[in-house]
Amino acid sequence: MSSSNPVAKAPCSKELERDWWPLESSPDVLTKFARHWDLPNEYEFVDVLGLDPELLSLVSRPVHAVVFLFPDTPTIVDHRTKEGPGTPAARGQEPLWIPQVGVALDPDRRTALLAASPLIKPAHMAVVAAGDSQVRESDWEDADHFLAFVRHNGRVWEMDGNTPRTGPLDRGPASNDLLEDAARIIRDVYIPRAEGSVHFSTIALVGPESGAGASGDV
Repeated sequence: MSSSNPVAKAPCSKELERDWWPLESSPDVLTKFARHWDLPNEYEFVDVLGLDPELLSLVSRPVHAVVFLFPDTPTIVDHRTKEGPGTPAARGQEPLWIPQVGVALDPDRRTALLAASPLIKPAHMAVVAAGDSQVRESDWEDADHFLAFVRHNGRVWEMDGNTPRTGPLDRGPASNDLLEDAARIIRDVYIPRAEGSVHFSTIALVGPESGAGASGDV
């Protein structure tokens, strides 16, 4: 589960994706990316070396978010499509990652809204070359996919702006340990559908207590 060299496309529409170079799945890259948005110095992204309890225990707590990289295998894509806008968990939920002005927009238009931000794209491009991997245009076709898990109002939410999702997906009640919750979801939902691929990595956002428990709400 370590983030050795895989890269992932930023979630965006077909028309815009060539403007967004893949990012390496690396704690250093994600930390530099977040620093552009004033992530405090006491917070950082760290590698999760595996999903076994012993390896999860090596990650400092609390964990405030989990970033997961996975391959878009046909089985995973099919499952995610079935979980998409037709599920009660996703339908009617206001997106948590988009300004209020974007709530009524479809995923492609939300992407365009984000792409027009003077904060997001410059930060993205500034860290494209920050990792150890050589990012080439050919990586676009083979790049994997990022999503994130966060805790909000006592629930675990899967955050993914890519089609077919129309908003955050409710993954059920949250425990006091977001990393354990995310690891369970990854083991149950994604690993069995990997079709033999090993292109997975997991990265955790760690830092001080936020005042909302062992894994603070966002």
